[in-house]
Parts: sequence; C-alpha cells; structure tokens
Amino acid sequence: MTSAPLPWPPEAAQGADAAHHALLASHLDMGLANNLSTNVNDPLGSNVVVFEQIIDVDEDVKDFFNSRFSTREDLSKIRSVLHEQTEIGYALRQKLEESKVRTAQVLEQAQDASRSTQDRLRHLQASAVDLEGQIESSEAFAAEKNKRDQRSLIESLDDLRRKVQALEDAKTYILAVSRTQRLISEARELLQTSAEQALVPYNSLVQMSANIKEVLGGRGTKLESFLDTSRDALLKEFKAHLSKKFQASLDALGWPKPIADPFGLSDHQKDEFEHAFKEVLLLQRPMYGDLDRSGEKPFPPLLTTELMVAPLIMRFKFHFDGKRSTNRLDKPEWYLTHVLEHIKDHTPFIQDYVQSVVEETEFKDYDIKNDFIRVLLKAVEDKIRFSVPDMLSVPEILSHAIREALQFDKVLRDTEFYMPPGQTTEWHGTVDVYFGNREWLKTWLRVEKEFAKARYTQIMEDEDAWQPAYEDLGDKDYIVPTKSAEKLSDLLEIITGRYRPLPKLEHRTFMLDIQLDLLIAYHRHIRVLVDQYESLSYSFVRVMPGTVSAEERNSTGIDGLCNLCHWLASVEYFSLTLKDWSEDVFFLELHKEILDRTQKISNPLHSDNEESEDEDVDKMGKDENGTVFDKAIKGFEILSKRIQELVVRNITKDVFSAMKPYVSLRSWPQIELSNEGNNGFPSQPSTALSTFGQYENDDVSPELYQPLTVLSHSFEYLATALPTRHFTMLYRQTSMEIQDFFWQKIIMKNSFSELGGMQFARDFRIGLMGASRRWVKKPENYHRKLRDASVLLSLQSAKANNQQQQQQQQQQQQQQQQGRGGQDGSQSKKTLAQVMVFLFDEDLESEAVKSKLEEIGVMHLGVSEARDVIRRRVECWR
Repeated sequence: MTSAPLPWPPEAAQGADAAHHALLASHLDMGLANNLSTNVNDPLGSNVVVFEQIIDVDEDVKDFFNSRFSTREDLSKIRSVLHEQTEIGYALRQKLEESKVRTAQVLEQAQDASRSTQDRLRHLQASAVDLEGQIESSEAFAAEKNKRDQRSLIESLDDLRRKVQALEDAKTYILAVSRTQRLISEARELLQTSAEQALVPYNSLVQMSANIKEVLGGRGTKLESFLDTSRDALLKEFKAHLSKKFQASLDALGWPKPIADPFGLSDHQKDEFEHAFKEVLLLQRPMYGDLDRSGEKPFPPLLTTELMVAPLIMRFKFHFDGKRSTNRLDKPEWYLTHVLEHIKDHTPFIQDYVQSVVEETEFKDYDIKNDFIRVLLKAVEDKIRFSVPDMLSVPEILSHAIREALQFDKVLRDTEFYMPPGQTTEWHGTVDVYFGNREWLKTWLRVEKEFAKARYTQIMEDEDAWQPAYEDLGDKDYIVPTKSAEKLSDLLEIITGRYRPLPKLEHRTFMLDIQLDLLIAYHRHIRVLVDQYESLSYSFVRVMPGTVSAEERNSTGIDGLCNLCHWLASVEYFSLTLKDWSEDVFFLELHKEILDRTQKISNPLHSDNEESEDEDVDKMGKDENGTVFDKAIKGFEILSKRIQELVVRNITKDVFSAMKPYVSLRSWPQIELSNEGNNGFPSQPSTALSTFGQYENDDVSPELYQPLTVLSHSFEYLATALPTRHFTMLYRQTSMEIQDFFWQKIIMKNSFSELGGMQFARDFRIGLMGASRRWVKKPENYHRKLRDASVLLSLQSAKANNQQQQQQQQQQQQQQQQGRGGQDGSQSKKTLAQVMVFLFDEDLESEAVKSKLEEIGVMHLGVSEARDVIRRRVECWR
C-alpha cells in the first residue's frame, strides 16, 4: 500500500517546481511537443492537449513523485533525480529544435513539389483545350468546305435567276409606265370630244392597275403607287373638265336663282344642260363604285347634285358662318328656314325637270329632290356641330335649338316627304347630330327634366291650384278640372309634342319617363292631401274639446266636401285624359315598340327618380294588350275610389251626427192620435222642410229636420260640382250608408205601434225621399229595404177600427193616388195579423211567402228580414 504523501518543506517545494519543468521537457521529447497546448486559464500550465486529448500534467507529476519519493528517506535523492531530469530535459529540447528544422525543410520541399505539379496540370489542361479547339475547327472547316463545294452551283444559278427576274420586272415596269402614259394621253385627247369615249382608256388603266396589283399581291410597290396616283389624277382631270362644262350650262340657266318655269327654257339651254348633266354622271360609278341596293345605307350623292348645291352652300356659309348679323347662336331657326326656302324655291325645277333627266340615265332609282335636300343638309349638320360647343354654356339655347331641329326634321318628313335616296330604314334627322354626342344629349335631357320640374313646382305652388279651371259649362256629362290639373295636362302635352318626333326609342322613352314622373308626383301630392284630410276628419282625440282649427274646419261640412270634390275632379280628369291618350296611335305604337325591344332600354341620363312607395303607381304598363299609361290610370282610379269613399263618409258623418236626437226617440211604441196633432208631434211643419218638397198636411218628425237639411245641402253642392255620372255614384253609396244606419239604429233598435210605424213611413216617404227627389227621379230605388220596412211597420192592426184611424188611412190612400207615396194601395187590404199568418207559416215554401209579400208591396226583403221587421211591431206575438 502506498502511504499518503507527506507535506513538503520549502526546499522540497522548490525542487518540486524544477522537477515539474523537467517532467514537461521529458514529455516533449516523447514526440508530443507538436500537439501540446497550455490552457491560458491555468497559470501553472497544468493541462496539456496531446492529439486532441487533454492530459492532466499535475496528475503525472504527482504520480512521478509518489513513485520516486514514497518515504522521507527518498527525499535525500531529490537532487540527483533533479539533475538527471534536467539533463533529460535539455536533451529533449535539442531534439525538439532539430525536429523543427527537419520538419520545416520537409514542408518546404512538399510545397515546392505541389506548386510544380499544379503548374504542370494547368499547362496540360490549356494544351488539351487548345488541341480540342483545333480538332473542332479542323472538322468544321472540312465540313464547310464540302458544303460550299456542293452549294456553289445552286447559289450561282439562283443569283442568275434573280437577275433575270429583276430584268423582267424592270421590263414590265417600263411597259406599264409606258402604257399608262399612253392611256392617259389618249384619255385626255378623247375628253375634248367625248367624255364617254374618254372613259374607255380610263377603264383600261383601272383594269391594268387591278391586274398588276393581283400579280404583285398588293404589296404597295412603287409601281402600284404610281398606277393609283395616275388613275386618281386622271379622274380629277375628268371631273374638273366636265364640271366646268356643267357649270357653264347652269350659268346659262341663271342658276342658282330659282327657275319657276323650267318648261320656259329654250331648247338650246335644255340640250346643253342635259348633255353636260349626263356627262358628269358618267363619272358617278368611277368615283363611288356600284350602288348598294340593300337599303341599309343611302346611295352616294350624285356629282351633279353636289355641283348644283355648291353655290347654295357658299351662300349659306356667307350668311351663317361669318360675323354677319344673321349668324346668331340663339336663332337657329333662321338658317333652318333659309334651307327650307331653298328647297321650296328650287323644287319646281328639280322635281319637274331634272328628275326626268335623271330617269334617262342608269341612276333612275334616285329621287333628285331628296338628293338635293340631302346635300343641303350637310351644311346644316356642319353648322350644328360648330355651334353646339358654344350652346353648352347656355342650356336654354341648346334646348331651343334642338326643338327647332325637331320641327325642321318634321317639316322635311311630313311636308317634303324626305328620305335619303336608297335608304329604307328610318331617317334620324338632323337632330341626330345633337344626340350622336352623348354629352350634348345628356345636357339637353337634363335641361328638359329641370324645365318640367320647375314648371310643375310653379303649378302646384299657385294659390288657385285647386280652384275650378272655368265655370260650369252647363253640360253635366263632363268634369270640370282644377287649374292645377289643366295646367299639368298642358305641360304633359307640351312634352309629348317635343318628343313625338324623336327618332330613337331610348330618347322617346326618357321623355315619357319625365311625364310619368310628373304624374306620379301629382298623384302623390293629392294622396298626401287626402291623408291629411282623413287624419284631421277622423281623429279620435282633440287636445282642447270644443275648439276647431281652420284646417279641421276645412275637412268638415261643405268646406270638406269642396276640397274632396276638387281633388276628385283632378283625379278623374287625369284618369279620363290618360285613357284618351292611350288610344292615340303614337302611344299605341310606342308601347308596342317598347314591348318588342328585347334588350333593356338604357336611360341616357340615369335620372335619380324618387323611390316609389307601395301605393305609388308604377311608371309603365307591361301588358301586351295595354298602353304606356295603364299603371298611371290604375293609380288614379284607386285614388278616385278612395276620395269617393271619403265624400260619402263626410256626408254621412255630418248627417248621422245630426240624427242623434232622432235616434234617441223612444216614443215609437206610444204614438197615438191626439187633437193637438198627429202622433203626438206638433202639427205645424217646419220651414226647413220647404226645400224637401214638404206639403202642408204632411208631418215629419221634428228631430229629422236638421239631418235632412245637412243632407240636402251636401247633395246640392255635389250636384253642382260634379257631373251627373259621378253624382249618381256618390248618391248611391251615400244612400246605402243611410239605409244601413236607419236599419240598424232605428228599425232594429225600437218597437213600433201601428201609428208609430205610420210615422216612420211618413218620415221615410216625405222626409228622406222628399229631400232626394229634387236630384233623383226615383230615390226610393236606392232605399228599397227601407221602403219595404216602412210598408211592414205601417200595416193596419186588427184593433184599428176607430174613425180617426179610418180617416188617416183614407188620407194615406189619397196621397198614394196622387203618386207621392212609395207603397201600393194593396197595403190596406191586409192587416198585420193576416201578414203574420203567412209570414210565420212553417208549412209554406219560401217562394210562396215572398210571393205574398210582393202582393202587399214588399219587393226586396227576404223572408227572414221581413220577419225581423214584423217583430218590431208591438202587436207581434211571434
């Protein structure tokens, strides 16, 4: 066992350091020096890296000392050991130095050898690349040489061919140029004597040019360009020469002065004109080609027409294109009228004489008058294009100019029967110059829409907008419109007149859209007024009971009826007017054209119309058998029906309110004859009944006077304000409401004695019917249930045998004989008991019962209704 190491004395420690360094040297000598490194963090250099492995030097030294100095006695040998180790370390350092020198030499030799080898490799690589290039070059040269040897003959032959072809082309070019010059010379020479013969060499030149172009493929060669230029120049010479001759013939006629009597010209003048005219037309086909007879586009203008119109266009420009006073932007009608005057002045000569000359040529399909107008219109169209940019800043002038153009086009169509020669499709007119530019079109459409809206606003803001347009015409078959309705109708007709001549459907539909917008706005305005009226008239709660505002007063009584009748007149007037317009051929054709159009019609202006509500009328009907105004008519009819209902409610509300005392009567079962008067009521008639046809001996319940007065005044106003047809409809509806009121509130709520029933019958016959007989011949026909009920309620009872009852019955029969009663005389033939026998007989068929009821004058009540009425008699026990 090795004992633990003992503490060293100082001298031993110094010896240990020396031994430590000696041990390091010994390690270096063992070939580990090249792979040794000392850890910089270890000041004693206790760690050594050898072949990338860490060797702990301290451990080795410790092992060394432990092996050599295991006991104190061994320490005495330390100096000898130290000396030995020092010598060993010195020897190892010498070996290390020698090893370093040898290693450096070997490394240097290895580097020199490596550099030499690399140089030789690079040299060999360059030599290889150079050799490879030489080999490839040699092969390519050999191949190219063989190829050149093979193609040299072919290329030589091809070069010779091209040279020969070039010589041939040059020969052809020279021949073509020579022949062209010869044909031109020949044509010029013949032109002096005969234009027709001069066209022969010209046509040959045209044919030669076409053949050469076909051969050359139309590549735009210099020869082709030369031929085209020569041909056009020759044609211009022809035109200039013949135009000069034609102009001379026109001058001889005094043209452009109007020739009122073409048949008064001398034969020489006619011959010269006709000859020159026909010669110029010989150039028509060379100038414009063959006619396109498809009808999709017009024929080109005749050269003769252009020459004849030229001085007229010059005069037009003199007056309307310069700075003369006749050239005014706001007076387009001046130059349009100027053109119409030219057409009118020259029509006799053009139509009566020149047309016959044209028909002797191959252009007999031409209408020379229309051709004359067509050439004149070019000056008008140019004038429009030049003027419109200045008009855009003043839209009113633009709108005026377009209206004048539309009128001008209408005159040409309707009066002059103008249609461009050869065109079968619709002529769009000079106004198409305005509409062809979308910005100009949008400006005009915007102006028209703003004008319509401004005029509509002005109409509706007028204080007299809802007053009758004129006094009663005396003819009760026609409705009297309000001023707003009549003025709006006039505005709509103005708009129709403006767009009626528009050539394109999309433009006509836009103007129609403006009309429908105005109709919708008017419809909505009246509807709002009706809504306000209804809310004021039938509000259930008032802030201050007993107080009535001015607006509320205008919604009740005659004032309310007046407003309703004005609105009703406006609505009915437009309903009838639109129905009349719907039968107009123009609107029928417009509707058909809209339905036939497969694609959607675009709005050129994209107008921002107001959003329509559920009750608003749609703008246009889509019914195949309808018209463009169907939806508008339906909307006005619905509104008219609503106003009529309000009229009836207005009348019945006032009448029913006045009938409260009459409804409150509870004396019907107790009415008996007295000396003071009939039925317990005062015998003196009221003066208010004088308007109802009251007779002196006829007594009506006093509580009924006020309701009948209100009803009379209402019917009086309606009969004055409305036509007979409308009054009759309102009377019928009002009568039905009154009949239901009497049935529910009087008959079914009360019991009646015999005299009470007779009093009710007088109230009905003399009061209600008497109040209506002034306006309706047979008012009882509108109250049939009440008439039958009065018959049943006034049946004679079995106990009525006293003298006073007999006198009353005699008086009633006398009145019936005079024709004032609504009951049959047969009523007195059956008593209440007799009627009850067959009315409540369960064994009788319903038809038999109804037959017996008809015998006593009950014509319209059913069996169950008749039983209900009979049960109101106090004597009825069933």
